[in-house]
Amino acid sequence: VQFRHKRSKALKAADLVIVVGFPFDFRLGYGKSINSSATLVAVNRSPFDLRKNRRPTLGIRADGGKFIQDLAKATGGFEGPWGSWFDTLSDNENEREAEISAQAEMPTTEYINPLLVCQRLEKHMDENAIMVVDGGDFVATASYIVRPRSPLSWLDPGVFGTLGVGGGFALGASQSRPGSEIWIIYGDGSAGYSLMEFDTYVRHNIPVIAVVGTDASWAQIAREQVEVLEDDVGTTLLRTDYHVVAEGFGGKGLLLDKAKDIDKVIKKAKELSKKGHPVLINVQIGTTDFRKGSISI
Repeated sequence: VQFRHKRSKALKAADLVIVVGFPFDFRLGYGKSINSSATLVAVNRSPFDLRKNRRPTLGIRADGGKFIQDLAKATGGFEGPWGSWFDTLSDNENEREAEISAQAEMPTTEYINPLLVCQRLEKHMDENAIMVVDGGDFVATASYIVRPRSPLSWLDPGVFGTLGVGGGFALGASQSRPGSEIWIIYGDGSAGYSLMEFDTYVRHNIPVIAVVGTDASWAQIAREQVEVLEDDVGTTLLRTDYHVVAEGFGGKGLLLDKAKDIDKVIKKAKELSKKGHPVLINVQIGTTDFRKGSISI
């Protein structure tokens, strides 16, 4: 069972937390996101990361994957007296999903609500899809909505937000998982780093589908920079014709600028991909308050 929402709320209420292969860094509030009175078990190959920022109740130096497998064998997996806890987590999950659905229906400016785009992507992606995500605000929005289809099927820039991995990651994914539907979810800023790989996709018949969320901004940065510093310097872009750029490399480009066309355009992209063409959908998205307060300056 995987829950994607209300993590902080769950960690504050839990009486036992097991953190496997993951340091107590900013993603866990340096350990402060976890209930201070909870029994905290940390498992990590690194003795340094095992106790960095917060000392666990029990630190286990071991391979995380092997630990989880052995734990499942020893405890019988999810069988146990945790039914009410899972009900609570499910209620939290459903509450957040309802909030997202409501926000997806809200109008933006003349452009498309990015939450609505992500909901439609979730609907249309194959169950064998591999998602390469390369961006800031648009990708972070997608992470709340678009569900990884299986382990190792969500490839992102990592903890340091090292943008530019999209083109190469998609190329690697296509070779390691032949027959899978390969998607790149780009921000319009990050697309500039590896869009030229469409030349590679065309030359080697790799039918990647790229979706560029175009809002003419480094929005992850701009959200707080503009509000806190009252200056958008270094955060503004153009609504560039990225679909035309893809066509220049020999791929197929589709412009999506009306909400009513979302399903039609995604289906068209999938059809072209199945015929062996790499495709880029240039989605004109508007601004929402969905990630307001996500500071990244």
